[in-house]
Amino acid sequence: MKLLSVIIFALLFTAKINSQNIQGYGVKVGYVNTKPTYSPVPNGENIKSRDGFSISVYADLFALNDFIFIEPELKYIQKGSIHEYFLNGPDSPNTLLNGVFNIRQNYLSVPISLVYKVYSSTGSTFIKFAPRYDFLLSSNADFSSSSASWNQYKNVFGGTVSIGYAPTIRAAVKPFIEVSYHTDFTDTYSGSLVKIHNSAVEFCFGAGF
Repeated sequence: MKLLSVIIFALLFTAKINSQNIQGYGVKVGYVNTKPTYSPVPNGENIKSRDGFSISVYADLFALNDFIFIEPELKYIQKGSIHEYFLNGPDSPNTLLNGVFNIRQNYLSVPISLVYKVYSSTGSTFIKFAPRYDFLLSSNADFSSSSASWNQYKNVFGGTVSIGYAPTIRAAVKPFIEVSYHTDFTDTYSGSLVKIHNSAVEFCFGAGF
């Protein structure tokens, strides 16, 4: 049911975009580093950020003038965390057991950006502000545990701020770079013992058409 809802949403999104005056469109691929915040931090664990990747498609629509655009986007993005755990002896600080496990979440993210572009002779600089909704596609961990429901992560609502640069190139394909900061306004996981909130930094290379 969840996957069906995502597919229907994507089809409606595409139909809506096709009915508008598209000024440009493109694709992006990116490196993502997610920093989770646990409240409280689990005992005996060190929570670290996790690396992932993203891929997305977008379209530029005119908004107020030639400098301000509305930019809907569909993005597949990987998030999660890395956990280092350890146990100590009752009378000694020596570590008896340690290890690492990964927790992964895969989302279909839908940001709707307000884009402001500044043009120069060498290229254009842009800044973007976007509310976004992330549909959870899947979640899993390196282990199964009856004390933690890692499969009960949720869809999240959040915001994104981005800055980028596109050099002026006389070609059909126009490359650009983009750096984004994502923060979630809602918890990605909320249980009886812990709440988890995600933020992430994303570095993208893209091509506009």
